[in-house]
Amino acid sequence: GAPLAQGERGSMASLDSTLRKGPPPGGWRQPELPEVIAMLNYRLDPVRSNAAAYLQHLTYKNDKVKSDVRRLKGIPALVEMLDNPNKEVHNAACGALKNISYGKDPDNKVAIKNCDGVTALIRLLRKTREQELTGTITGTLWNLSSHDAVKMEIVDHALHALCDEVLVSHSGWERGTNGAGGREENCKPRHLEWEFSLTNTAGCLRNVSSERKEARRKMRECTGLVDSAMYIVQSQIDCKEMDTKLVENCVCLLRNLSYHLYNEIPNAERYVDTTPNSRGAAPSGQKGSCFGSRKAKDEWFSRGKKDEDPSQDQVDIPVRSTPAKGYELLFQPEVVHVYLSLLKEAKNPHVLEASAGAIQNLCAGNWTYGRCIRGLVRKEKGLSMITELLKHENDRVVRAMSGALRNLALDARNRELEGQHSVAQLVANLPGGGQSQPVRALSEETVVSILSTLHEVLGSNIDAARIFRTSQGVERLVLIHKDGNRSEREVRGAVLILKTLWAHKEIRRTLQKDGWKKEDFLVEVKPADNSNRPPGGYEESTLPLIDKGSKGDREMIPMNDMGPDAYTTLDRNNSLEPSDKDSFQGGMDGERQASLPLMDSYDG
Repeated sequence: GAPLAQGERGSMASLDSTLRKGPPPGGWRQPELPEVIAMLNYRLDPVRSNAAAYLQHLTYKNDKVKSDVRRLKGIPALVEMLDNPNKEVHNAACGALKNISYGKDPDNKVAIKNCDGVTALIRLLRKTREQELTGTITGTLWNLSSHDAVKMEIVDHALHALCDEVLVSHSGWERGTNGAGGREENCKPRHLEWEFSLTNTAGCLRNVSSERKEARRKMRECTGLVDSAMYIVQSQIDCKEMDTKLVENCVCLLRNLSYHLYNEIPNAERYVDTTPNSRGAAPSGQKGSCFGSRKAKDEWFSRGKKDEDPSQDQVDIPVRSTPAKGYELLFQPEVVHVYLSLLKEAKNPHVLEASAGAIQNLCAGNWTYGRCIRGLVRKEKGLSMITELLKHENDRVVRAMSGALRNLALDARNRELEGQHSVAQLVANLPGGGQSQPVRALSEETVVSILSTLHEVLGSNIDAARIFRTSQGVERLVLIHKDGNRSEREVRGAVLILKTLWAHKEIRRTLQKDGWKKEDFLVEVKPADNSNRPPGGYEESTLPLIDKGSKGDREMIPMNDMGPDAYTTLDRNNSLEPSDKDSFQGGMDGERQASLPLMDSYDG
């Protein structure tokens, strides 16, 4: 819905006395923009409200007019009108600011920030109880949040109000329950009535959560934020409504807040995993599998074999003395079911990628919950879901699934299962499929991600290396190496895997029978240029909040620097901060533009 602005006829009528020029009596002309800006400072509220409404009309999808309003000093006047007690005045001013803040021009957003527009919007948000005006205010804040220079302003001055007045108040979550409980029996959570405002609020928080470590800390510690977002997602899963923008924004927000969680949460040292390193080979007696379609390899996970001993693949879940709440909900074992439910049922590619990214984040680092979640994903057959989604048509979804598989492969049993069941599909996504397997047009970032995952899985697994060979993986690696059109990162990744394959002495003779020579595997490439890469080996990629938007600067880890904590995806639209094997999302223009009701089209 459009904000409560006057229709065109009503707007013009109240401006009659200022616009009459000569005969015939009662004649009317269209006002010039400087005149409309001047009317914002009139003493009469009807003139001011209608001038603001007319500006909302003029700025709709018109970037030049937006810039002219800023140049003519109209933004400070509109911000000042937000504190006007007259409903028509502050409604119209907010609608105009929502339009002006929409778009790629950062100067408009900065101008609103510089005249304390964020704090003025929040004062109005705390006073109003109207759904429509709340939607306009939160939509304006969502627009503003897409620019980095405004993000911390929102975190510092708008975070608690957005949570208290919108997210907690209208999500349906009640204090005293955790984010996964307390849903209404009729499957119609209260938040649906306020879905527009909740979507805007979650979109704003999704953007600002991509800003920096301090922003994430404040958001995790904001009372009710994680609980409400988790509640919304779980409620929508129960109602089979998983592809909405509201769910997308909430899942992306949760994914962002999971970024680098293992060393950013309070008292992180308490969660350091002291168990023996799991990166070695899987125990021979551990035969559990998450790949339900392969009955011969499913052992006790098969539903039909209830008499098997689950202790063969027991996951050690940390014991809690008190119920989890707040940021603790981000890494509780229950979230595995939430994210896997989305991977199984959702169709929205951003929801799919964010869910896999959250799993990737939680499985990063050497901490007890990371080890627990890696095991639970396997037990709930998540590996097969993620592997199947490697076939998805969306490039970023494929990249997210590959990244999740790489972090899951830190668990020895997962790595063994991925070697058996995921390698063939990973290879199928590499360039050079031939006529029988057409080449997929995947991005450089996605190809490098797949190569990273293959390197992790093949490193100590001779069976996986054999499957890689029979899947014609060697041919694809050689093609990447010799194709002059591939990037240095792709070539470096392919060469590293070729060297890893040759290191498996058991298959050298077979490779030579296939016609390959030692020189095909032991090749040299140009050393990685690390001059522009942040320290501490990591890989980054981004996911836009909406399908359109700018591409950010991305740096990937050189393949010869990969290690246990070397893979990260960081979803933002600009430079990113280093981390260890995490996924991160946010920062694109998640904006909504308002118009007067008289307009036929309405964006948002």
